[in-house]
Amino acid sequence: MNAYRRVLIFAASGALLLGCVHKNSVSPAGDYPLLKPSMPPLGALSENRRLAPVFGPLQEFAGSKIGEAGRLRVFDAHGPDSNRIALLRNGDESFAVRVQLLEEAKISIRIQALIFSGDESGLHIAEILKKKKAEGLDVRVIVDAAANLGWQTQWMYFDLKQHGIEVQGYESLYLEWINEVPIPFLSPAKDPEAPNHRYHEKMWIIDGETDRRAAVVGGLNIANEYFRVDPTDPGRFWRDQDVIVKGSIVADMVAAFDRNFEHFLSIKESRGILDTDRYWQATRNFLDKFGKLTVTYTTRADLVERVESMVRVQPDLNYANARSRFFHNRPRLGESYIQQAYRKLIDHAEREIIICNAYLIPSADVIDAIRNAATRGVRVIVLTNSPETNDLPELTMVGRSYYKEILGVNGDPAAKKNGGSVQIWEWYGQRYDQAHQTEGTIHAKYAVFDRRYALVGSYNLDPRSEKLNSETAVVFESDDLSAGLAQIFYENDLAYSRHVTPEDANEFKEPTDVLYRLRKEFGGLFEPLL
Repeated sequence: MNAYRRVLIFAASGALLLGCVHKNSVSPAGDYPLLKPSMPPLGALSENRRLAPVFGPLQEFAGSKIGEAGRLRVFDAHGPDSNRIALLRNGDESFAVRVQLLEEAKISIRIQALIFSGDESGLHIAEILKKKKAEGLDVRVIVDAAANLGWQTQWMYFDLKQHGIEVQGYESLYLEWINEVPIPFLSPAKDPEAPNHRYHEKMWIIDGETDRRAAVVGGLNIANEYFRVDPTDPGRFWRDQDVIVKGSIVADMVAAFDRNFEHFLSIKESRGILDTDRYWQATRNFLDKFGKLTVTYTTRADLVERVESMVRVQPDLNYANARSRFFHNRPRLGESYIQQAYRKLIDHAEREIIICNAYLIPSADVIDAIRNAATRGVRVIVLTNSPETNDLPELTMVGRSYYKEILGVNGDPAAKKNGGSVQIWEWYGQRYDQAHQTEGTIHAKYAVFDRRYALVGSYNLDPRSEKLNSETAVVFESDDLSAGLAQIFYENDLAYSRHVTPEDANEFKEPTDVLYRLRKEFGGLFEPLL
């Protein structure tokens, strides 16, 4: 979850709205039956399986209308023989793969994430980064300045910096704001909303300039909850989705990371005497001469042991060749490429659309696309968090306001005639065959279309990803990979979820519970920022 988003809401909230009711009592649909889901047959597709326009010419995408950013910045599509992709079924598997890639790195390491926490998993990664930097590798990190304010995390960044690793999005003594806000006469604001444009990308790129390049992309940040380090704490044991990519498409991820890195450097250079990099270099020179500071951390021994055991696991990765395209979306430059990719994929689907998205407040365009798909005979299934598992319950409450409109298409005569429908499910973190909740937030952002195409990335279907946060996503064409992701959806993700009925949707639209209604309306005040 975007920590910056939480700050916006909680800073304006009162105890009545956010603190006086236990989280598990906020949902009018808390008594849903738990059902064992199964993967239905797909149904026949047209014999002429034309390629989805998401892989079409650059000119089929709309560029930015903002100044010089108006030129198209869409990366090329890559043919099926130039890339190999494997699914990483959850955060623990992704953690093992990520660490193994780090250990094997020979030339460079590029890491970007909204959150990179100084907890047991983050500290383990930080030690490897320091070791690789000492071996002469180019090691660079980008984090979001507003989402990593923990004291121990800040010290971890300082330790990385004093060992020569650039960490953009961090400044010592909590001085990140120097690079975030305009300074009169030094750096006047070109964009007054700049502090609200956050950096939500997730890229983990190893040896990106070589033939052995590999990358992990998807929904995961870097912290214990994403990597499922502590199974004894369901609230911090999350479900997420990554893929590992090898091949030519990784060069596009390198380009996206490097232009982000240059963006941060250009901000600092515009600050004149407040360019913090010049002071960091002087600090490093001093520490190299007189000795680096010793940084100590507070950790749990059992979690340190768990992390060390996790990295020794060798996941069974089933790679497949896949046509693919990488998308980098920067709303601060007026870009909407991932939104366009979603629309192209939804409009192209013939039989089935699966959407798993952690934070769902659908735009009018997304609602229109889903309803149109159902009308022409497509089975659409959408999964998102319940208030019980959302780390900002009000976001789900606002998103629920749109369920009635979405599900209303099920009564459309054309949808009935053509066999189309829409289902909405909510994640509760409790399997149908278990008595208690065992998992927390579902943080995954993926979609599958006709079990042929899939999209995996950092992009939420909410206003913040559409208009404020920069994001990444990879789209690929592979029957094997897409069917595998659909199987995860049906056999795992829906197994922890509950089906929303039309009666539920009516209650969510006009809740009878007074406190729930107040919280929903309060969250609605911030909808453009969620």
